[in-house]
Amino acid sequence: MLANSLSSDISMTSLWQSCLERIQEKIHPNAFETWFRVTNLIFYIDDKGCASIEVPNSFVADFIDEHYSAVIKEALNDNGVDFTSLIFVPSESPFKVIESVAQEIAKAQADRVPQKVTVKAKTSEKGNFHPNYTFESFIVGDSNRMAHTAALAVAEAPGKTSFNPLIIYGGTGLGKTHLLQAIGRFAQVEGTADNVLYMTSEEFLNQYTNHLKTGKDSVSFPKKFNNVDLLLIDDIQFFTGKKGIQEQFSLIFNRILRENKQIVLSSDRPPEEIPDMTERIIDRFKCGLNTDIQPPNLETRMAILRKKAETDGLVLPEEVTQYIASHITSNVRELEGTLIKLIASSSFTGTDITLEVAAELCGDAIASKEERLSVKFIKETTALAFAISVNQFSAHTRKKEVAFPRSVAMYLCKKWTKQSLRSIGLEFGGRDYSTVIHAAKKIEADLCSENNAELRAKVEIIEKQLMTTISSH
Repeated sequence: MLANSLSSDISMTSLWQSCLERIQEKIHPNAFETWFRVTNLIFYIDDKGCASIEVPNSFVADFIDEHYSAVIKEALNDNGVDFTSLIFVPSESPFKVIESVAQEIAKAQADRVPQKVTVKAKTSEKGNFHPNYTFESFIVGDSNRMAHTAALAVAEAPGKTSFNPLIIYGGTGLGKTHLLQAIGRFAQVEGTADNVLYMTSEEFLNQYTNHLKTGKDSVSFPKKFNNVDLLLIDDIQFFTGKKGIQEQFSLIFNRILRENKQIVLSSDRPPEEIPDMTERIIDRFKCGLNTDIQPPNLETRMAILRKKAETDGLVLPEEVTQYIASHITSNVRELEGTLIKLIASSSFTGTDITLEVAAELCGDAIASKEERLSVKFIKETTALAFAISVNQFSAHTRKKEVAFPRSVAMYLCKKWTKQSLRSIGLEFGGRDYSTVIHAAKKIEADLCSENNAELRAKVEIIEKQLMTTISSH
């Protein structure tokens, strides 16, 4: 047995890497990126010949077992591995998935009799899908990984996963529409669904209104959706207070689930927080997966800028990428809009995009945010995050538990306010402006270091609170 000859972790890692290379040749690139590379599987074989693969959680374990166990076994055989069985062991660490929800979904679907669906491959571009809204162009980060994972799972097997309905919710400009359209395009091009329909809630409302204007009764309206195998509706929060629309939507919704077809929805808030939505619909929403998208962190924002610049054929200096990503933090749409502004300026003036050019063009947007924040508020927010008192910032002590949070607060004051370095220093116990510069540079360097994930997470939390304050004014 090959396992017995593998005496070190290095040889086992090498074996699994060879298996991954074989798997990558046999499955779709998006599938490999989501289920194999991103989840960082760890492979080993016990003395009884049982090959175990560690995966993030029970959902991933079930999905890979159902869809990819054959290709994994083939890859193991191709690499000379002699094994008796294959299991997937959930570690429950990378993804924040509530296992009880997955169990409830599995239990609810256990009584269903799955219908066999004959799928014809389609390559035509029916439907109003934006050419840039694909899985390949979607930047995955900690803030959206679960939503992306679920979306790809649904696209690969509409109506055959526990994620039905799949509801993706989050603020404006975070990528909900991108994922919905990516699902639709993938299903259409790869032929995983026969009839795919994407529409906004407004388009749904208009179709219903036009249907009634032609003199037809409301009962016949849901029949227009009878042949739809994959229905994607954007911004369902606009159904609020519209009882007639909700009734029609409910009929369509129930028919799709009953026939084991797929429905995917997006909302700007969790479904249970949508006002004036009937309790019956909310209850139906809960039988699938509700997953959110949060504002992207610094690393993801920088990756988005790099990808957008690459798509537009632009080489963006790293310091410009970091500058924009550090100051434009609210959503992806604003981030991309800022980059478009820079590209347009560069094209019109014939000049390179430098840090100075970026600072000048982004100055107004950044200043409008900065002027709503005070040094006092930043100090209070930072002190709360580090569980110390604001007064300790002014104390003349070099104890790490005080000095480090003080450096973070100085960095944030320099970044988020228009105060001079001297003024900021005075707010921290009369310290010199050089102290502020040193503190800000140190934190900037720490944030860029690969070994400071905890600091990045802490700063992200503080900046999210600052942004919440800005948006509330």
